[in-house]
Amino acid sequence: MLFINALKFINEYLCSPALVSAMSLCGVFFAVRLKAFRPLRWLSAIKELKNGKGEGGISPLSSLSVALAGTLGVGNIAGVAVAISVGGAGAVFWMTVSALIGAVLKYCEAYLSVKLRRPGSHEGGAPYYIEKISGRKTGVVYAVLCIITSFISGPFIQMNAASSAVKVSYGLPKIAVGAVFAVICLTVAVGGISRVSAFTSAAMPVFCAVFAAVSVIAVSMRINEVPAVIARIFSEAFGVSQAAGGFSGALIAAGIRQGMTKGVFSHEAGCGTSSFSHAASSLSSPSAQGVIGVLEVLTDTLFFGGLTALVILLSPAGKVFGSYDGAAVSISAYSYFFSGAAEHILTVLTVFFAFATVLCWGYYGCASVRFISKNEKHVKAYLFIYCASMTLGAVVSPSLIWQLSDILCAVMLALNCACMIKGLPYFGSPNKSKNKAKCK
Repeated sequence: MLFINALKFINEYLCSPALVSAMSLCGVFFAVRLKAFRPLRWLSAIKELKNGKGEGGISPLSSLSVALAGTLGVGNIAGVAVAISVGGAGAVFWMTVSALIGAVLKYCEAYLSVKLRRPGSHEGGAPYYIEKISGRKTGVVYAVLCIITSFISGPFIQMNAASSAVKVSYGLPKIAVGAVFAVICLTVAVGGISRVSAFTSAAMPVFCAVFAAVSVIAVSMRINEVPAVIARIFSEAFGVSQAAGGFSGALIAAGIRQGMTKGVFSHEAGCGTSSFSHAASSLSSPSAQGVIGVLEVLTDTLFFGGLTALVILLSPAGKVFGSYDGAAVSISAYSYFFSGAAEHILTVLTVFFAFATVLCWGYYGCASVRFISKNEKHVKAYLFIYCASMTLGAVVSPSLIWQLSDILCAVMLALNCACMIKGLPYFGSPNKSKNKAKCK
């Protein structure tokens, strides 16, 4: 308990403010520097998306599905619920702000992933472009952080949410769920990016469509109350809610902290983690892949995250305060609309999304290990430990892993954003007339 309280203090007073500040400043800087708000720039990038195909790698759609598998899911089901439960309805507004800023940062990450991947290959990602920009040692530091984060964001958070959902719905022991996941994940993950992308490309559209349909139906059942919910989101975001009373200042701070940090956990923009999947794309145009990155954030946080938030706030679960068991809160919210059927639907969705995210984080971890060491024995050892840790992740305290996740997100985001700003010359000039002055 003392350890968790210490982590909470570090996260609340050091890491969360650092994350919010670093992400906001860096996002605004790149938005202005790259003229991100000019429609003609986006039209040009979309045109390149149609004509920017290259040879090898995975298709742009597959790279998007892999990136979405790593971000979409438990972050949108459990993460949104935790943000609302701990930070109030106002956290939803700050998650939206996080997504809009994050879209610019994700564009930059995807751009650099293609621009600075290893010549003649589709091997790349944040450690590789950080190495080019700030040197080998800094790239290794990032890769180590990514390996550590892979355990927290993969086996721990995902398995904790999935095992919690299965236990709530079917009463199965959490540790048994973790053990089954470990075996299945190891079987799929050993196939590398091709097997992971094949799985996510086939399954993600189906489960995303089911999740969206269920959420839209739930919202439509209380559509008349949506304006009141939106009003509540804005009032709590800025502390003008009468219900906040004398705690309005604390509620604003909690809403900003939870909304921004859970938003980052959901879309991972600024952290550089999904850069591995973007680097594997067959696209040869960095700006075209950047558009894929923007679509990833908008789909993940604005669309799916927004739908989940509305469902929760339209139900009594939206008034539960202080719970870190996001899966249980979400199941409670959907059960309000669909009774017992919701448990089965949301449990299946949570289990699938958790499995897809675990696969992707396993791939990111393997790519990070491979960046540090070319010895494939080290990669296999990592993968075995990674899968085995799912049994522990299924039973660990959810409060502990959310605190650790927020801290690691803040550290990775600060390092990655600092390196992207340092690597600004690689983006060239936003004005075509000056595009010749690019860094070689």
